[in-house]
Amino acid sequence: MSDNDKKRLSMYENVISFLQENRDIISLNRSFYYSLSKLRKMVDEIKIRDKELSSDTLEKTVKTYNAKDELILSLVSITAALYNFARERNDITLKEKTRISQSFFVRLRDVELINRASGIYQIASLNFNALQKYKVTKELMHDLKAKLDRFSSALDTKVNSFITGDAAVALSNSFNEAESIINNQLDKLVEQFDSVFPEFYDDYLMIRSMENIEEGEEEEMEMENYEQ
Repeated sequence: MSDNDKKRLSMYENVISFLQENRDIISLNRSFYYSLSKLRKMVDEIKIRDKELSSDTLEKTVKTYNAKDELILSLVSITAALYNFARERNDITLKEKTRISQSFFVRLRDVELINRASGIYQIASLNFNALQKYKVTKELMHDLKAKLDRFSSALDTKVNSFITGDAAVALSNSFNEAESIINNQLDKLVEQFDSVFPEFYDDYLMIRSMENIEEGEEEEMEMENYEQ
């Protein structure tokens, strides 16, 4: 769940608490209870959907890490062979490109690792015949390509799951439903008490606006409340 979604969820829960604390007012219109019950149900659903998304994301993240580790192990041996080849040929440029440790690969960002692995695979393919002297076989080359493709696919799946996965779509739909209840039902119900209970109305608007307050503003408000 993003920071913005966390703010929205917190606002929903604050709205529920506020209206429950003002039962004497909302009891004047029975529609409040129906809308409030629907919002509470959607808040519970959002929390369930978020757990499902977190679990789904964790599973895909683990697969991506495993695929990354396997790719790096394949890269190390072929990169070492390329470095020895470059050193024997006194190819300074290739030596610089292949003077790489395992820890260097580990520190690379995912996209950087894919680009670096693709480059090494291409160089090794062009010099395959010469690299056989350094125990680079067709099997090692096929293994590197397969692990590169597997890591790229796992990374794409992980990224897409944040946007198009079933759990992500369900969470987004739950938030949209909660927004609809707030905007089209509760806001209009509270507005009816604008002139009769102005303090109730103003307090409600303040709670509704909390999701739009930036972190710096929240800290400033907390300091102001503390000083008071």
